[in-house]
Amino acid sequence: MNNKFFLNYITVDVNNLNQRIDNFLFSKIKNICKSKIYSLIRKGNIRVNKKRICYKYKLKINDIIRLPLININIYTNNIFLSKNRIFFYKKFILYEDNYLLVINKPSGISVHSGLNTNINIIDIYRNIYKDKMLNLIHRLDKYTSGVLLISKNRYMLLKLNNLFLYKKIIKKYILLVYGKFPYLYFKIKNFLIKYNKKSYIFKNKVFNSKEAITYIKLLKYINNFSLLEAFPVTGRFHQIRCQLSDLGYPVLYDNIYGNKFINKKYFIKGFSRLFLHCKSLCFIHPIYKKKIFIITNLDKKLCYILNIIKNI
Repeated sequence: MNNKFFLNYITVDVNNLNQRIDNFLFSKIKNICKSKIYSLIRKGNIRVNKKRICYKYKLKINDIIRLPLININIYTNNIFLSKNRIFFYKKFILYEDNYLLVINKPSGISVHSGLNTNINIIDIYRNIYKDKMLNLIHRLDKYTSGVLLISKNRYMLLKLNNLFLYKKIIKKYILLVYGKFPYLYFKIKNFLIKYNKKSYIFKNKVFNSKEAITYIKLLKYINNFSLLEAFPVTGRFHQIRCQLSDLGYPVLYDNIYGNKFINKKYFIKGFSRLFLHCKSLCFIHPIYKKKIFIITNLDKKLCYILNIIKNI
């Protein structure tokens, strides 16, 4: 629902304490590009406590944010879900408590909103729970399936973000690559730069590059393919896909870093997803202090592909 308003004031509460103003606005304002929001901040059209602020400004309790006259969508939980669709998405819930929600994200749906995204995971579950405070802890690519963490409040969001920051959440992916991977265990370490929705690899540290580390385990060969497990230590954009493609072992059906000839050769009508699945997550619950280990199996489509590859 489009809301046109002159001056809209938002008062910050404890749930948004220490959140950067740009990230706060991204979560509140929909269908407007990020560059526009940065422009509004820079020009002083968006103010906090009647003062100009930098986009890095961290919010304090009772801060009053002033928004100017613009045509935007403020999140209003306006995605309509029928009872059948609610039941469908609830089936993907793997674990839930008062602080945390863990789902088995299906392939083909984005985790958050974007200019070309009408429906996304976080808005779906905010709608189901009627709760705007649900937030993504991490992200999965649109065509990647598997374990996804969602916090139920900002306190849990910060706690789990710290676990990721200090490498205390262990993620495991399963993937199928073209070629016979020559190592039983292998460590990939290089540097990545994200540019124009794609990552580029550098062997040594360069300006603006970020270290990317992934451990690879060979599970088995399936004809000319290798079924692998990947343990990313860092969480860079398209990290696993980019690194394996650079080694000459592209993930099957990867349209960005993959082998177009191989993808076309093994094309299956009606199958439009990446052979990459977040298999498991393991961490110590920040509140209950117990070990949380979530594991999921490959979905039917990926199992179907494996059977076809075996019988080639």
